[in-house]
Amino acid sequence: MLKTSFSFFLVLSLMLIIAIPGFSQNRAGKFGIGVDGSMQYMLGAGTTNASPILGYGINFSYSALEYIGIRGKFCYSPISWKNSSGTSFSPDMISLNLFAGSNLMPNSTFNIFPFIGAGMAAFDPRDDNGARPYKDGKPVPNIDLHIITGLSIDYFLNEFWSVSLMDEYVFTNSQYYAGSADGNTNSDRFMRVSLQVRYYFFDSSFITKLIDSQRDRSKRK
Repeated sequence: MLKTSFSFFLVLSLMLIIAIPGFSQNRAGKFGIGVDGSMQYMLGAGTTNASPILGYGINFSYSALEYIGIRGKFCYSPISWKNSSGTSFSPDMISLNLFAGSNLMPNSTFNIFPFIGAGMAAFDPRDDNGARPYKDGKPVPNIDLHIITGLSIDYFLNEFWSVSLMDEYVFTNSQYYAGSADGNTNSDRFMRVSLQVRYYFFDSSFITKLIDSQRDRSKRK
């Protein structure tokens, strides 16, 4: 049931991405910071049964140029799965991620932001029985590198606040996020959908123009 609900949520997100007309408010030097809540689904293999689970974190956005943006997030994203015996596990994972992409509609209310990025994750490796796995007589590393691609939709409430829906597809470099399958040589992957809220700061030139504009309006009244 959870898997079906998560699939429906992803399909709905993609429909919104396609259906919403693109307009936004990105300009060079604009910097935003905020919080996000996420839903993550691990694509483990073979003997494990993963399920969606909620996480949270903080994020930032910086427009290096009008059409080029840099974003990042620090997030806590636990992993939820069951082994073949039906035992449930929820190991922890934290990650620091950095993305680069393009603001396709930088001058209006909505913006579509395709991106690619990388992340460093610290997690709790588990084999199919929930124990710490060993390879070549040594514990499997609990630090991993992620490669990430995806798409974000930004809606600007005004010059200072935005709400974003961010879809990520994450490639890992480990088989032990949610157990492992005998004979499986593929690294785990997962999908993550985040709802983000950000507040934006501006460079001094923008603040000066904003104050001058308000002063001119006051004089007209």
